[in-house]
Amino acid sequence: MLDLKSFKKEFVTQCRNTLCEFGAEDMKIEERKVNKAQRGMLNGVLFKKDGLGCAPTFYVEDFYKAYRDGTPITDLSRDAVDAAVRSMDMARRLARKSSDMLRDPGNLRVRMLSMGRNKGYLKGIPYRELGCGFVYIAEMGSGEYGAVITDALMEDYEMTRDELFDKAIRNTAENFPAVLQDLAESACGRPEECNNLLDPKASWTPAGAVPAFVLTNSRFFWGAGAIFYPGVIERIHELLGGDFYVLPSSVHELIIMAVEDQDPQQLADLVRSANREVVAENEILSDDLYICKSGKLCRVSYGGVIPACGCNVC
Repeated sequence: MLDLKSFKKEFVTQCRNTLCEFGAEDMKIEERKVNKAQRGMLNGVLFKKDGLGCAPTFYVEDFYKAYRDGTPITDLSRDAVDAAVRSMDMARRLARKSSDMLRDPGNLRVRMLSMGRNKGYLKGIPYRELGCGFVYIAEMGSGEYGAVITDALMEDYEMTRDELFDKAIRNTAENFPAVLQDLAESACGRPEECNNLLDPKASWTPAGAVPAFVLTNSRFFWGAGAIFYPGVIERIHELLGGDFYVLPSSVHELIIMAVEDQDPQQLADLVRSANREVVAENEILSDDLYICKSGKLCRVSYGGVIPACGCNVC
């Protein structure tokens, strides 16, 4: 069994040999360290072709896991090259799409990340601090395609950083509005068919003995940041009739529970246990428990509220 370093060398060598078998001698392979959100620094393998700005990129760590599970390196290299060759036409289209999107600020949107888990990734990327260690980053996107705005890309926008984020937050809240659902109802049915309790016309009868709620966005993807949409905290406070706990279940959603009759230590243990046993490593948002009091999000310790607070910024 090869270690990661030896596997990377053999994998890249076999990928280069396989390119000839596929008749893709004009495609080149470049090795590069890539800092990915939620995953940190990875070993990237880029497949490039002259005249094409976009390059399909694969990560050695993903293939190494398959290798350790028993897949031969020869099969993995063929899978990578096959996917890269088929992706070149898509890369060509995405290159044109990126250029078009850069000219349209209506395609800006935001995602929420933990600053502590993404320190390296955030270098060279503009972000807006939200408090409690959370930040928004901006991306240009259309459908499932999205490209994160870097400091270098900022030069292509005729707007300040504040203008960039003000616009991106408004776009995201309008295009992918916040969705609050009864947790028990959402777990038992199809989330897209459940009531959105943030809708003034929605009716609600608790589906569980202890009411709990899921907060996300209409995409059900990168939806945890909906907590900082304009007016969302105030609306949840109104619905629950008081302060509430926020359990960061993943980057995609949050679990909301009224403070009354809850044990914060038990809730914090639940978050940390889920992050170790259920949530994928690259989808963990935070190990901490939070409480929303008077429109402000605060970390919670076993003994109570930690002084560092974050305000509803928008």
